[in-house]
Amino acid sequence: MMKVYLKFVSCLFFYLLLAVTNSYLFAQINSGSSETVKTFSQSSIFIGTQIPLQFTAGYAYQISHHFSAKAQAGLLTRPFDGLIVNSLQAFGLDKNLGRVIKKAFRTGSLLGFGSDYHFGKNYAGISGQYIHLKGGGITPADALSVYFNQDFSSFDPRGLPVFEFNMQSDILNINALYGHEFQLSNPHLSINTEVGLSKIVASKNYFSSNRSLVDGTAFARNIYNQLDKEMRTSFWEHGYIPTLSIYLVYRLP
Repeated sequence: MMKVYLKFVSCLFFYLLLAVTNSYLFAQINSGSSETVKTFSQSSIFIGTQIPLQFTAGYAYQISHHFSAKAQAGLLTRPFDGLIVNSLQAFGLDKNLGRVIKKAFRTGSLLGFGSDYHFGKNYAGISGQYIHLKGGGITPADALSVYFNQDFSSFDPRGLPVFEFNMQSDILNINALYGHEFQLSNPHLSINTEVGLSKIVASKNYFSSNRSLVDGTAFARNIYNQLDKEMRTSFWEHGYIPTLSIYLVYRLP
């Protein structure tokens, strides 16, 4: 997923550079004209960050004077994982679960689709985001902490073989936002800023260990199901994430 995202961003940068170059050459060719007519397509590309969720790039299409639709892909890396957990804890997430998520986090990817309503240089919108998280290094003590909502971090079964869990989470959230467009001197370019609030509406968590024989037991499956239930409940009850987004937008000629 990271390689795909990097290729996606590289293509957007290349297209942005190519478009700017073509616009400049076109302006030079027509510099002798007594009148210049500025026209834009209904498409634009953007790249930026949505704090604390992702580094992202995407495409937007102006459907009408007031409405636009957009699609974007993003990468969730450190330090965003800690910021997300801090936000969830501010809304009541259990500190033991938060500690385990921070410890386990490896990487994440996002896909989003949304629509905005424009009025002047301002706009309001709503979008849906699919988030896939990967984690590892979860110990039995961590699992007990989540299962019983107690701190078992001091539990250290010395002499036993190393036993760890891996975790993957699929999360769906809804994001409401308000934004403003700051036009730059180049009529094709703008800086868009947004404030928003995301709510986790659904999640599913998958667990496995470094002991395949253990994973096949009814006991392990029951523990995994209970851990998934505990995390889904916590995400639903406390899954509010305030966001601040900054994008460089290029309107295609």
